[in-house]
Amino acid sequence: MIEFSAVYYDGRTSARTPVRVRGLDHSLHIVSTEVNIEIALADVRVDARVGDARRTLSLPGGAQLQTDDHAALAQLFPRANRLETWVQALERRWGYALGAIVVTAGFAWWCVTYGLPVTAKAVAGFVPADIEARLGEQTLYALDQSLCSPSALAADRKRAVQKSFSTLTAGLNDGYAYRLEFRACGRVGPNAFALPGGALVITDDLIKLAQNDRQIAAVLAHEIGHVRYRHGLRAALQGAGVAALIAALAGDAVGITHLAVMLPTVLLQTGYSRDFEYEADTYAFQRLKQTGSSPKYFAEIMTRLEEHRNKGGGLPGGGKRDKPAGGSGALDYLSTHPATAERIARALANQ
Repeated sequence: MIEFSAVYYDGRTSARTPVRVRGLDHSLHIVSTEVNIEIALADVRVDARVGDARRTLSLPGGAQLQTDDHAALAQLFPRANRLETWVQALERRWGYALGAIVVTAGFAWWCVTYGLPVTAKAVAGFVPADIEARLGEQTLYALDQSLCSPSALAADRKRAVQKSFSTLTAGLNDGYAYRLEFRACGRVGPNAFALPGGALVITDDLIKLAQNDRQIAAVLAHEIGHVRYRHGLRAALQGAGVAALIAALAGDAVGITHLAVMLPTVLLQTGYSRDFEYEADTYAFQRLKQTGSSPKYFAEIMTRLEEHRNKGGGLPGGGKRDKPAGGSGALDYLSTHPATAERIARALANQ
């Protein structure tokens, strides 16, 4: 028999009654001058031990026992105490505690680096096309309010670029309503970027920088790749984290379209990941060849953009820079994710 002291609360009043508790084979016998009850052990729930804090035993009907006799409880409820005993043993060893911190930090890093992108890709597949298009429209509105203004290009120049774009999108039949938006975006510089749902924005500065329409088409093919792989939506979901993923899975249109608040930041400052840029480049090379052009024009426009940056004309994109440069921009064609030279080499190798 195991016996220990405790304080009894009947669950109906605040009365505090000191008692003696006897642990029998299958029950607890609680005794005092005012209390004499027996309760089956199976009906008693013991809370977890936290250091040397007083323990609580929950009894049927809302009654409670409180005691400091941890040894007695460990004998009476060995299964309930097995896990907490193991945890306490680990807590007393600094090596294990530090190891747990390292494991936790490593797991958090894995979730952000690999888990979240993979989950975002899977979840993006559940977002309806009309919701994705709405996200793109709201993002374009945000860009027009903060950075961009109507294009100043001549109408015939726009028609020529639009013709190249129509050739690239003809026959895709991938569910996206592609359209080209011309904008003058000032400090964004020579750039183009894709929005969820099929809208592509190209700046006047990029059209002026290009030597011919095939170089422009090479950039647009790259942007179409971003649309087809849903990179904008996936980047927004990754940036917003778990809450956005849950909203997407639940079909919460309002929650998803709220991503338009952060998507301009992803496009203009953060930039796409190396994997996203690699996928878009690969698609561009394939599409250019399918439409009778060549990836060499992508290499040429990349070279032009690199020369523009080196002259201090501004770096498109917001990722890491190889060297300081003035200005800021949108999609990071020249970031080190991947490096410009590598992308040019890939384009030339895929002619």
